[in-house]
Amino acid sequence: MVEEKKAHFLDDLRLALKRKGLGGLVRDVLLHPGNQAIALYRIYRWFYLKGWVTLAFLGYRLNYFLCGVEIHPDAEIGPDFHLDHPISVLIGRGTRIGRGVRIYSHVAVGAVGLPEENPFMDIRDYVQIYHGAMVGGSATIGEYAQIGLNAVVWNQDVPPYSVVVGNPGRVIKVEGKRVNPEDYVGYKYDPSHFHGPPPEHDLAKEEEKKESWIDPRTYRKAPPGRDS
Repeated sequence: MVEEKKAHFLDDLRLALKRKGLGGLVRDVLLHPGNQAIALYRIYRWFYLKGWVTLAFLGYRLNYFLCGVEIHPDAEIGPDFHLDHPISVLIGRGTRIGRGVRIYSHVAVGAVGLPEENPFMDIRDYVQIYHGAMVGGSATIGEYAQIGLNAVVWNQDVPPYSVVVGNPGRVIKVEGKRVNPEDYVGYKYDPSHFHGPPPEHDLAKEEEKKESWIDPRTYRKAPPGRDS
């Protein structure tokens, strides 16, 4: 998770250069709106941490104008963040997002509550939040959780490795196995429930990924018997 308040601009830059090289980095930033939105956020987040609040909010508004994305300068987002199809994404203040999180279009994430309630939203490492989902209130979303299409998670902690669907959100799987959603009503996040990456996620190879949004060589191949 994010352990200190940093903009993570250089962390993202080093990781992208290692994966794609300079040419791939420039190409993806110029042509991918999600990468543009993240790069802008990293810059005005740095302004915000320096105390240049007016410049930070100008960057915030520019991000919305250019990319259709609202990421509050107060949001704390870890490295290797992904915005796929980023239109109408909202990430509010009081939100902490860990490493390798992936968010899709029309998603709203943020702490909601009165200032005296000290609301927070803690999205742990490698969470995926799919199109149309809303995650709000005060909650912790556990590592490697998946929030399904149009799911609504409100003031509700989510266990690591889980799959959440519906409105209100219901936990239907944990570590790939079906569970009784009633068993997770009122669940409170416990760090001991996280015991490392799942077998299919090799962290040693994570920084070696060489994916490009516009490079057809990285597209998934058509199944046998179908035209590519």
